[in-house]
Amino acid sequence: MLRLLWFLPAAVLCGQVLEDSKLRVRLLPDASIELTDKTAGAVWILHPPAIAGKTASEIHLRPGKATALEFVANGLEFRLRLSGGALDYELTVEPAQREVWLLNRSLEIGPGAQSYYAIPKRLGILLFAEGSEPFTRRWRAYETGSGYSMAMFGAVKEGAALLVHWEDPYTDIISEYSPTPPRLTMSLALRRTARRVRLQPLGRGGYVEIARAYREVARRRGFLKTLAEKVRENPAVERFFGAADFKPFAYMRRVAHTRWNKTDRDIYDLNFTFRECADLAEHFHRDLGMDRGLLVLNGWIRGGYDNLHPDVLPAAEAIGGDAGLAECARRVKALGEWLFGLHDNYQDMYEDAPSWDPALLMKDSDGSPRRGGVWAGGQAWLICSRESVKLASRPQNVPGVVKQFGPDLYFSDTVFAAPLYECHDPRHPLTKHDDLRYKQELCRYLRRTVGLFGSEEGREWGVPVADYFEGLMSHRTGFQQATQTDIVAPLFHLVYADCIPIYAHQSDRPRPDNPEYILHHILYAEMPVYYFGRHRYWLDPEQHYRPPQDAGERLVFARGGRFNLIDQFIKNTWEVLSPLHRQTALSPMTDHRFLTPDRRVERTRFAGAVEITVNYGPADYQIGSVVLPRYGFLIQSPSLVAFHARRYRGIEYRDPPLFVLRSLDGKPLAASARVRIYRGFGDRRVEFRGRVLEVDEVRILSSDR
Repeated sequence: MLRLLWFLPAAVLCGQVLEDSKLRVRLLPDASIELTDKTAGAVWILHPPAIAGKTASEIHLRPGKATALEFVANGLEFRLRLSGGALDYELTVEPAQREVWLLNRSLEIGPGAQSYYAIPKRLGILLFAEGSEPFTRRWRAYETGSGYSMAMFGAVKEGAALLVHWEDPYTDIISEYSPTPPRLTMSLALRRTARRVRLQPLGRGGYVEIARAYREVARRRGFLKTLAEKVRENPAVERFFGAADFKPFAYMRRVAHTRWNKTDRDIYDLNFTFRECADLAEHFHRDLGMDRGLLVLNGWIRGGYDNLHPDVLPAAEAIGGDAGLAECARRVKALGEWLFGLHDNYQDMYEDAPSWDPALLMKDSDGSPRRGGVWAGGQAWLICSRESVKLASRPQNVPGVVKQFGPDLYFSDTVFAAPLYECHDPRHPLTKHDDLRYKQELCRYLRRTVGLFGSEEGREWGVPVADYFEGLMSHRTGFQQATQTDIVAPLFHLVYADCIPIYAHQSDRPRPDNPEYILHHILYAEMPVYYFGRHRYWLDPEQHYRPPQDAGERLVFARGGRFNLIDQFIKNTWEVLSPLHRQTALSPMTDHRFLTPDRRVERTRFAGAVEITVNYGPADYQIGSVVLPRYGFLIQSPSLVAFHARRYRGIEYRDPPLFVLRSLDGKPLAASARVRIYRGFGDRRVEFRGRVLEVDEVRILSSDR
């Protein structure tokens, strides 16, 4: 046997090697791969690929080349190349209908705080090798519940970081966990046109370094378009900075015999007239001092919210008709920097719509029309995205809306929330590639026609063609995720924070007893979608918020006593969030850390020396000389400081206050000639420039005082 081995080629015995200054790749005879990160000294193992559910056999290694290694497995050819410190691993032909696991239960990690996977599920999650039950999880391209928002994932093994990324949406991420012994593996399943993946070792690091490296990939792919670039193209984009989202559900018909209405008769909900919608914006502007905001109307169309699409005009007669909506638009746009918007939908079509046309619908592989959800207007059917712009651009649709009402922004529902579809209608066929492209076309058309545009949820491919996302922040708030146990980490923000404002879902609105919702938004420096009452709620004591008996300290941000609880909560939190968002909107998020083992204290950093710490835990947390109680936070930057603290700058507070100190002339607080101090509640004392000041609600400090 020894004599036989002596005559075998070295490549067969020891494998074939590619190497540069950063990594070494060794292809072994069974088609497994050793990837060595020279910087970190880490070795990553890739097992042989699997084809149609079976690990490849019949392996044949081709003679090695200086620039590539190749092998054939079950008749498919695979190639490895080095490219700028990364490994490109690819099929030389498309897998077509076969599913090829190019990464097959590979990149294994074990337990430990410095070993995990970073998965871009919505905002991002961290997976550790822990727990008593095995699991398999699969994430498909650009889906909400079981998909990924960015075409990448990260692996960290004992502090060594690896970025894995690809481009084709026919690529699925699969993670499997086995508890005995605890171990996690990753797979990438490729179908149809998907052929390649890139593995990029990063040396020592974690999910922050992985996101930072992917940011450069996103830039090359054309996804990373910053808000600074968008403002240069359209200065109105800046009006999002510091603007909360207010969405009155004005009018709705709830069709009988649906989950929204289980009775035998349709129900009509009239929550706001168009006049009351304008009153609402004027109330926030005049009474609460909010100089910026979004007023985006739901239910303005002829049939009410989620009804009769794609036919939107005339405006709903029951709440004021065309004349009422035009006057509402005029009044809101007269509020200076407020944005007036309308909510529409060019994915759903309803059978009772005047222009119902099954020829425009997506078709399943059997030729049948594709069903959407069952919403307020009943069963919706999905419009093929090839047809969406044609419908939106009809004179009676967006051009007519713009002519009559002149909205500043348009919200087209579900564009980023829906998965990428295929359509099998031969008149307008779609692949997932096509669906992505045509959805982007719709976004570009609406931006070009109206000015500003947003849609539901959020995907990286939507970043360059939209001005805001609505829904992605609800991953952090836990909305409709009662059983979620995932560890949420801001992967998406670490890549795209300075590219697009990200709001929570329109139905995810914090009541005054939800301080954690506000802490989430402080931590990520995002603006909320606020809860408020119906009609002119602030004038109606019957609509004033009545907290549950156990609310207790959860009402912390509604303290102050100057307004009803809803308005006091909005006022206090807007005074913190709006200046924070204005300061960070153009700045990338540069860091995130869990500061305690239970992950109940977190910190983020943004470019421009902005540091934010929040305390979700029941115990006090000390940062230097500052002590944060439960629901406490500290924002520190050169021109903005805000806190809810038990101790700050040597002052011990028996009644921990909320203070916001901000420069009004753009200079650092230490040198500013004009400083505004806002106190929401608690102790009136605050230290500033070596003096202890007392503040009731607002105090302006000028250089001559």
